[in-house]
Amino acid sequence: MAVSILNLSDGGVSLEFDSGDTEAVREAIRKRYGPLRRRCHVMSAEVTFGGERFAFQNEWNDPCLISRSASGAEMLEQIAGDLDG
Repeated sequence: MAVSILNLSDGGVSLEFDSGDTEAVREAIRKRYGPLRRRCHVMSAEVTFGGERFAFQNEWNDPCLISRSASGAEMLEQIAGDLDG
């Protein structure tokens, strides 16, 4: 499984992963933070879990979750750690 954290210029982070790992990422989120909710938009989806909101994008079959807060950034870093080890 290939996951990585990309630090964004606004202080947020993006959890990058292969499309084949989408279910493993969902399961890691459920295991750590409980159920997630998804609301679709034209170019992205809003995903909510653990009391935080994230943007989900999947352009060119290259999915990522983008934090919208400092707490969300920490959560994505924890998920990346869970999936790496």
